Amino acid sequence: MNQELYEKSEDNQLTVNISGYEGPLDLLLDLSKKQKVDILKISILELSEQYLLFINENIENIKLNADYLIMASFLAFLKSKLLLPEKDEEIAELEEDITQRIAHYNAIKIATSELSGLPRQDIDFFINKFSKEFFISENIVINANLSDLINDYLKLYNRNHRESLKINEDKLYSVQNGLEWLKKIFNFHHDEWRNIFEFLPKNICDLKLKKSATVSILLASLNMVKDGSIELSQKKNFSDIFIKIGEKNG
Repeated sequence: MNQELYEKSEDNQLTVNISGYEGPLDLLLDLSKKQKVDILKISILELSEQYLLFINENIENIKLNADYLIMASFLAFLKSKLLLPEKDEEIAELEEDITQRIAHYNAIKIATSELSGLPRQDIDFFINKFSKEFFISENIVINANLSDLINDYLKLYNRNHRESLKINEDKLYSVQNGLEWLKKIFNFHHDEWRNIFEFLPKNICDLKLKKSATVSILLASLNMVKDGSIELSQKKNFSDIFIKIGEKNG
């Protein structure tokens, strides 16, 4: 990028972004990475030459940020000292200082990038905010009106006087009952025909139960005829039905 970017912050201060760099340290960090060595082992002389070259290429920009020019003058001074035959302790301290600044700035950028990737409150997640202030009172406060009291009374009354509907289960006879009744046929001679309804219980008084017993014994007789236990005989419709022991048990 070779154009200058301008941004206005919230306090209306102008921020100059030269060729996409946020400041002189950002530019130094990028130039040091191009050396492809450990930041703490970079060549300060080579770094100074690259930085000054960059400033010279953008020197026509009259609004060049003062921080860039200050760093350029410092690096020009440091470069001149490095080119001298003798290297004193002051130059070594300055060289170590600029190296540490670049390393520290690099660590800040890495930490900033990692922090930016973390979930952010009110953007990636939300929390419930409530007041933690509370107090305990031993006073009993009744907050109810007459309508509430009447409704609660009706609920209690209905709960204590609730009537449950009980339906008595009808005891009807099954096919198994019919089979038990027809087993008595085996007490007779195998050639003797007996009226099927003689095997019904004699103590059934309820009409519904009588109908149930009749259906049960008829169904049971059909099952016994099917397996050959008994034989059925009826001369015409609605006439008496007779049974006897089948040939299987004869």
